[in-house]
Amino acid sequence: MRFPLIVLVVFAHSVGAFDSPTVEWSLDGWNVYHFIAEMLSRHLFSIGTCWFFVFSGYLFLRYLKEEEFGWQWVKAKWKKRIWSLLIPYLLWNALAVVVVVLKNELFGLIHLEKSAGELYDIARGPLYWFVTGPADFPLWFLLDLMIMTLILPLAYLVFKRFKWLSLAILCLVYLSPWVPKIPSMRGIFFVLLGGWLGTFKINMLSVCRKVKVPGYIAAGVLLLVATSQIGRPLHTLLLRLFYPCGMIAFMNICDALIDNERRCQRLCDLAASVFFIYAAHGIYILGWTKGLCLRVFGESLAGTWIRYWLVPVIVLVVCYALYRLLNRIMPRTLAFACGGRSKK
Repeated sequence: MRFPLIVLVVFAHSVGAFDSPTVEWSLDGWNVYHFIAEMLSRHLFSIGTCWFFVFSGYLFLRYLKEEEFGWQWVKAKWKKRIWSLLIPYLLWNALAVVVVVLKNELFGLIHLEKSAGELYDIARGPLYWFVTGPADFPLWFLLDLMIMTLILPLAYLVFKRFKWLSLAILCLVYLSPWVPKIPSMRGIFFVLLGGWLGTFKINMLSVCRKVKVPGYIAAGVLLLVATSQIGRPLHTLLLRLFYPCGMIAFMNICDALIDNERRCQRLCDLAASVFFIYAAHGIYILGWTKGLCLRVFGESLAGTWIRYWLVPVIVLVVCYALYRLLNRIMPRTLAFACGGRSKK
């Protein structure tokens, strides 16, 4: 599922900000575009990060035997996360800062306009680069994940002692009006949900298969209703209700995809590039692709529809091609920067 999920993430990041925070039930051309783009990019495609959170929490605790749990096990787990999460997080954010500075210096030398917004963000300093930003904006996910990784060992003890009570409290917190910033509610809930599932060795695919049809129906209904409530008081609650249903539906779709052995193998081969695509696409690749397509297709309704679908495809192709090139000429450096996730 990793490559299909990163496709969702890139599509979610490709849509621009809209002038209006609300959408209406109307057949006006622009309103139809806004409704569909909001429904897909800010709702449906957002389940990509939700599943990545769940998998991270699940794998952290899935193979833990009760007798192995202890300080030594915790230290070993955290040490691995230093290499797989912290170091890539620092490297990619630092790279984003360096690239922005170099780009603006180059533009100054050739008498092109510098980006005041980019320079302002750089001037905000390391707190912004690595925490409140971050400089490489998709990496908010890694920041959430690192914080939750520190909490997971304690959560494991709570899960083992209060199995169903802990799940009930977690769900109540998730459905509450609380909107935390760092970590986000998605990070808190879905990492801990994954940890709960991993603690009790629950087969997620089996659970999703059992509620396949209800999951599709609930996901479809909640997706439409949540989108129609953007900017209104119920939107946050409806969106949080949609995420688990949408995730169930997406896993069942992926389950159907892997019935084909060749397709399954191809997706597994592509999975090695996922972290690179995730970390690299926000460093000018996405922004410049959107700018190029805007110049080519314009701001008309037809051009906007073309850009909506074409931009993420181009970004994915460029990132994957760049990954293949770097993996050929500097595989060890690439693997280090990707937390050991790359391969020859």
